[in-house]
Amino acid sequence: IRAEAVYAARHEMARSVDDVLSRRTRARLLARDASAAAAEDVAQLIAPIIGLSEAQARAQAADYRRSVELERSSADLPPTAFAMASAAPKEAEDA
Repeated sequence: IRAEAVYAARHEMARSVDDVLSRRTRARLLARDASAAAAEDVAQLIAPIIGLSEAQARAQAADYRRSVELERSSADLPPTAFAMASAAPKEAEDA
């Protein structure tokens, strides 16, 4: 996904994290929870290419993750196995 994100920013005029993950790579459609997990990495990769500050990149990644979660919860979809596996260590840390 990293190479695709950079390619989208450099050659396809992608302008945001959502643009890259939803439209250019279709990661949101094909792997919703994995794309949310990758949002921060994608933001950091494309930020210098599309002229985002570090704060803007972090905000776009957070907005994307919120949007994915809202989509999942409003459709009453269960978390995917990927989301459950990636959340397990975080829940253990919070306990």
